[in-house]
Amino acid sequence: MIRPSTIWHYQSIIYRVQEYLEAHLHQDISLQRMADHTCVSYHHLADIFGQTENESLGGYIKRYRLEKAASLLWYTDLSLTSIAEKTGYTSSPSLSKAFTQHFNSSPGTFRRQPKFLKRSPNAILDGIQTAEAYQSILNKEFDFEYRIEKLDNYYTVCQPLKMVPAFFQQQFQYDEYLETVFRDMDHTLPGRKVIKPFDSLNFSPANRFTMHHGKLIDGTAYAQLSESVRKVNLVSPVKNGQYLVFTIPPGQADEQIKNYTTLFRENLIGHQKIFRPDDFFIFLVLSEDETQTGEFYMYLSG
Repeated sequence: MIRPSTIWHYQSIIYRVQEYLEAHLHQDISLQRMADHTCVSYHHLADIFGQTENESLGGYIKRYRLEKAASLLWYTDLSLTSIAEKTGYTSSPSLSKAFTQHFNSSPGTFRRQPKFLKRSPNAILDGIQTAEAYQSILNKEFDFEYRIEKLDNYYTVCQPLKMVPAFFQQQFQYDEYLETVFRDMDHTLPGRKVIKPFDSLNFSPANRFTMHHGKLIDGTAYAQLSESVRKVNLVSPVKNGQYLVFTIPPGQADEQIKNYTTLFRENLIGHQKIFRPDDFFIFLVLSEDETQTGEFYMYLSG
């Protein structure tokens, strides 16, 4: 039996892997540098990752790259060459070959058709049962409010949660989980409450889909983070630039968040293409204001 202290140590190493991958996806990922970032040898890292995640480290990196490429194809107008650069591929042909093998669809075909995958995290968590129901979301007309906000030198300090598996666990209560995470962080961290998908809502396997829950902090607070806070949380930079910020109206938080973030992301961005982001990076800030549930941030441009 693995001791709890060992499990915690392994999990902290996985946090460091995710931090490194999110920050260096556009580069040629050096497994040795990733190992250096986690402070263990490469062979030990690969072994820990396989034990903890039931997936090889190399396979995980490749899948994460391709799921990011899928999101960029669907939500942006970036060329395949630009998408290859953002996801660490040396050329568009090399990305196209890997993408076609993984998704059984060429990038061009993938970009042209609405993306409804019945077993996707988005479909499961939002209760979208059919392609027809998804199409009705794409075609729905609704009122929305937005502004453009510039973010520079911000970070998220979060706890990861495998969302879909968690929801199928007996006695798991999402609201209680959020309260616990935020209560623990409120004692140590300034900043707004944030929820951020790490994997793709549409294109990741549901059993591996991870969301991050925690705080959005500025550079000053980041510089003051203690080593103990860094060890038990996943700390990631927020992409600098201009953001679309959509207001989620007041109401029952879980339902409002699911309904409106899906409408903003799939309807306005993915289908109607009213706004054309230069990259795909999103997160949700929960509101303390009674006139809204929260604000949905989507990266727009640098």
